[in-house]
Amino acid sequence: MRCEVCGKETNKLYPVLIEGVEMMVCEECKKFGKLIEKKKKAAPIKKVKKIVPYSKDVFQNMDKDLVPGWGEKIKAARELKKWSREQLGSKVGEKTNTIAKIENEELRPPDDTVKKLEKALGIQLFQKIEDAVIKKKKARNLTLGDLLKKDV
Repeated sequence: MRCEVCGKETNKLYPVLIEGVEMMVCEECKKFGKLIEKKKKAAPIKKVKKIVPYSKDVFQNMDKDLVPGWGEKIKAARELKKWSREQLGSKVGEKTNTIAKIENEELRPPDDTVKKLEKALGIQLFQKIEDAVIKKKKARNLTLGDLLKKDV
């Protein structure tokens, strides 16, 4: 191994800080800088991630959806107030391009933006979703003859 200061070949080098640069130097050249003490590496602490079973119903707060034709409704309300897309965008904190995409229903607005649009335009954009009820038909055993009759 060679000293980074004098180039002398040696078996033992020392880490030294010389004018802000860390260098590996020989016994004679270590006097030109400050010896850097090697710090013992601490064993990495492993964080144990506690697994909590997911008990929250993800569909609990999903009881509202946008009304059909929401883009046209937003556009009509904006035009009724005689606002440009730029003006509506500044009132709800969205870009003009985003308002255009929302009105054309190319972009579904986030729920917080929908609330801002409802407040600014004085319209209702959310509708309550009713729980779907599925009626089961009474099962009937089919025979091979029943299947053949349906095809004919």
